[in-house]
Amino acid sequence: MTHLRRALPLLLLPVVVTSAACGTESANRPELEARARALGIARDMVYVTDVPGYTLAAQSVGVVGDHGYGAFYSSPGGGMIAIRVDERRGDPVACSDPDTRPATERGSCEQDESWYRASGTGHEYVFQDGGRVIRLSGDRAGVTRDVLRRAAEHAHQADDRELAGVLPTGGVGPGPVERGDLPADGDGAPQDPFGITAGTSG
Repeated sequence: MTHLRRALPLLLLPVVVTSAACGTESANRPELEARARALGIARDMVYVTDVPGYTLAAQSVGVVGDHGYGAFYSSPGGGMIAIRVDERRGDPVACSDPDTRPATERGSCEQDESWYRASGTGHEYVFQDGGRVIRLSGDRAGVTRDVLRRAAEHAHQADDRELAGVLPTGGVGPGPVERGDLPADGDGAPQDPFGITAGTSG
């Protein structure tokens, strides 16, 4: 699968205190779909990844946008990787015109199988899979580029076994995944200097 990468200014990621590895629990397809619907998530939006030393923070699983998926992977050393999956409508994922913002605001953006985008504090890999956009992001102080690249390279749509380990069994979780692209104050639009979320359901 071809990945598209880029770098985006990110706010500090929220702390998730509960972590758990994907389980080996099994479930039938109707049950899995019901568990996804209970969270407002479309089943085909659930993606997982595999990074040594990082485990899924089970309580972080939640809906992104209308029916997308988001979660965090955490490490004992405090590193946090966010995965967000949402719909993509319109043009393929790519860096916007580099002249649209000053370089100090724009950060950097380059293609390296996926799009890699970085600001002073955060960075992310972004790629498109069919009609979905998948983002793997983290704080640059806590997650190296190599680790984030591996997370992007190993990100894939969850199969039934993986869904059974990711989706909670007790109904709706504690709430939506904290977004890193919203302004700190007021009801302004999401902060997206590269324009890659345009046309998504979120």
